[in-house]
Amino acid sequence: MSILETIIFFLVIWWPVFFISLPFGFKPIQNSTNNNDNFARSAPAKPRILLKFLISTLISFFITIVIWMLSYFEVFSFKELII
Repeated sequence: MSILETIIFFLVIWWPVFFISLPFGFKPIQNSTNNNDNFARSAPAKPRILLKFLISTLISFFITIVIWMLSYFEVFSFKELII
């Protein structure tokens, strides 16, 4: 795989991993004492988006490295699958 193919593969893998990680640790906002009803009741109390970005990046990086190594050592090739 070329560098461009590897980067594109990483980005394509990153998005589904990120969306899969979004519901992890989800706890909705409990009834608050203030009268601020500007929230959806289904909104998470602590979204922890940066943690989910990091987890998604690490998982996607690991998957990309594994696929890159399989391609580099010619265990399998995407080009052979196309032909």
